[in-house]
Amino acid sequence: MSKLFIFGIGGTGARVLRSFGMLMAAGVGIRADRVIPIIVDPDTQNADLNRTVEMLKSYKRLHAVAGEESGFFKTDISKLADMDSRGDGRVKDAFTFDFGGINQSFKEFIHFNEMDPDTQALVQLLYTQDNLNSPLTIGFKGSPNVGSVVLNKLINSPELRFFADNFRRGDRIFIISSIFGGTGAAGFPLLLKNLRNPNSGLQNAGDISTALIGAITVKPYFGLQTENESVIDSNAFITKTRDALAYYKNNLDGINALYYIADNPDTPYENRPGGASQRNDAHLVELLAALSIVDFMEYEEADLSGNTLYHEYGLRQDSPNITFEHLYEETTHRIGQQLVKFMLFAKYYKDFIKEDAGKNYYKALNLDSAFANDSFHKELRHFLENRQWGFFAWLDELSRNKRSFVPFNLSTSDLNLLVQGKPVSRSFFNKGITHDGFVVRLNKEEKQLSSEANPNRKFIKMFNHVTEDFYNNKMPTI
Repeated sequence: MSKLFIFGIGGTGARVLRSFGMLMAAGVGIRADRVIPIIVDPDTQNADLNRTVEMLKSYKRLHAVAGEESGFFKTDISKLADMDSRGDGRVKDAFTFDFGGINQSFKEFIHFNEMDPDTQALVQLLYTQDNLNSPLTIGFKGSPNVGSVVLNKLINSPELRFFADNFRRGDRIFIISSIFGGTGAAGFPLLLKNLRNPNSGLQNAGDISTALIGAITVKPYFGLQTENESVIDSNAFITKTRDALAYYKNNLDGINALYYIADNPDTPYENRPGGASQRNDAHLVELLAALSIVDFMEYEEADLSGNTLYHEYGLRQDSPNITFEHLYEETTHRIGQQLVKFMLFAKYYKDFIKEDAGKNYYKALNLDSAFANDSFHKELRHFLENRQWGFFAWLDELSRNKRSFVPFNLSTSDLNLLVQGKPVSRSFFNKGITHDGFVVRLNKEEKQLSSEANPNRKFIKMFNHVTEDFYNNKMPTI
């Protein structure tokens, strides 16, 4: 089985993985038998990180029931620890890299007070007092020079060694990072250098050093409010990006496909350097960055064996409010159908399904009891409706950000008007997509899937088939 290891570095890495998880929930296909995300961020209290972790854990529980043939939640997203056949707890059972709680300043981390005076003087030339006194518990606060020192411990970590132990020829690696901050800008080239080193001392170092590796480098796409007390100034993002790009040009070796994305920032975010207060609304850039992972996996090995492939993303039409019509056909082909189908399912599940009590499919699946007692349905509601990280919250955040992504009309109760700019045609003889129409098709699908013994898996398959039927036969092409 081929595996895809995704290293999501820093806050941007976590946010892109959140959008990636939503695409996988919708059933967007990816050419990998198993996906293993590893989030690398010392700021363990970062709200964006923790929202992503909770989403991934919920997804994993739903996939365990839905299976790989269900359409929705079909991709196996696992933790590193899930590959621990010995069960000896060599790595933490989490989606995050364990920094062991770096509860100290950078000055303490490098043992500054134990250095001789000449070395201290050199360190003070390289780092500001803010750098030296900065607590590492909230990351590197836009300082890649600090991050590069701390992240050197990656190579000797249990996680990286366990990753190497379980890496096999044919597996691939993808790295997500920003270029204008601290953790991502430092972590990406450092991680790549270690992975490409056949003498790293890691198990299977030879196979890892020749593996296919892709990455997305996220350039500035948001600004921050001016805050006198904050050491992060978004006015320096462009300067940092230029410096990092110059470094990448001369020192970044061994990447098979490199993706770039950026946007002109509009409404600035609150200036929160880290911790529980760092909670940014989902952004279109993060969704498109997640799509680069899918694109990378579409390439055959021979296509990636030559010089580095470079990619940028462009909209078909510029607008402050993006719908499916503003995306190129290749993008809508990859994500449009599955997102529309999943939205139809999620909307029906949230707003209509309780009205179906007494219908044939409802009684056959004993849904009254299942909704009240079954952990699968509790988890499904959690995934869709959680106000912090759920599917509807994610769509709402995308819709209110600048620039916004508004593929759906989130306020309508009319399923024919669900897709922005693409209403379902109706006439006297054709009512489009209706509640009654859903019931008729669900009843039919329940009978046709009589061989499926697991009622929850049958439930997901039913809705996947019904929404696909509506998409193909009722909805206009997006």
